[in-house]
Amino acid sequence: MDQVERMVLLRSLPFFGGLDETRLARLAAGAVVTSHPPGSLIAARDDSGEAFYLMASGRAKLYQIGPDGREQTLYLLGPGEPFCLCSLVDAGDFPAFAAALDDARVLAFPAKALAEAARDDPQVLFDLLRLMCRRLKQSMAMVESLALIPLSGRVAGFVLHAAARGLGGDAVRLGISHRELAKIVGATPEALSRAFKKLADAGFLAVRGREVDILDRAGLAAEAGLADGEG
Repeated sequence: MDQVERMVLLRSLPFFGGLDETRLARLAAGAVVTSHPPGSLIAARDDSGEAFYLMASGRAKLYQIGPDGREQTLYLLGPGEPFCLCSLVDAGDFPAFAAALDDARVLAFPAKALAEAARDDPQVLFDLLRLMCRRLKQSMAMVESLALIPLSGRVAGFVLHAAARGLGGDAVRLGISHRELAKIVGATPEALSRAFKKLADAGFLAVRGREVDILDRAGLAAEAGLADGEG
């Protein structure tokens, strides 16, 4: 990825879009590009928080590992999404693990570069705060879901959310394996299969590998405890 490609990618992000060309070029020039095959670790919990990262291509997951070795996926990252943004105000350890789900390229920036960009353009701070608040809400919703909603409801909610992030149609491509999805909804792959079967038997959806056809959006929403069709 050359300098121009890095600048185009940064310019596409809301909280970098307002930077002048000089600052954007300096930020892009300081980026280190790394490639990661599927399953490889991008960042670990004990890594120093002196850098922030940006997905250039591919997908990755943020996750935690419990004392018993079980994984809980916290967030799925796609192209153009940043992570480890706490490095702007906290140089402590990275709070989670990040691993590639498929072939991925990642840009790593010194934390001080983000701080300088924020000082040059305060809008960067507001956009950064907006992004972090959105992820906090998603994390709180995940905690509530894992604690209060049965597995079939969590699966229904994930399908509706995936539909909302796509084109909004009734044919949804999950984009991840059922094993990875099980880590997101807090279940074993076997329990996930039973939850999909329950939703299919109820006439809410049909599953074809990683493809899911929504047959009854209102029924899925009710199962997930959401307003009609909400993702």
